Amino acid sequence: MFATELNIMEIKVLWVVGALERLASFGFLGKDVPIQLTSEAIDDFITIDENRHEIFADEDEIGEIFKCVIGDDDVECADDEIQPIIDLILEYKNNRTEMVKYVLSRDL
Repeated sequence: MFATELNIMEIKVLWVVGALERLASFGFLGKDVPIQLTSEAIDDFITIDENRHEIFADEDEIGEIFKCVIGDDDVECADDEIQPIIDLILEYKNNRTEMVKYVLSRDL
């Protein structure tokens, strides 16, 4: 499936999941991201990630999508438990280049 075949909500969910995976690979989150992209979807994520500023109406939308992605009717998550992760996703969206530079400098 290519990004051109996805509807806007699928694109948004794919970006949020991809951002979580990217943050985990940077070491900002644990490696056990519950939902992961398929190898085919990674190329789509890279394309979508380049246009991430244009796909969301506002930052609250990212938080709502994240809550849906991790949603589990059997487990109750308090907002104060998930807000730091949402803030990290927003930091990635707004400052991806700086985060990558930080990770690269840390690993040298």
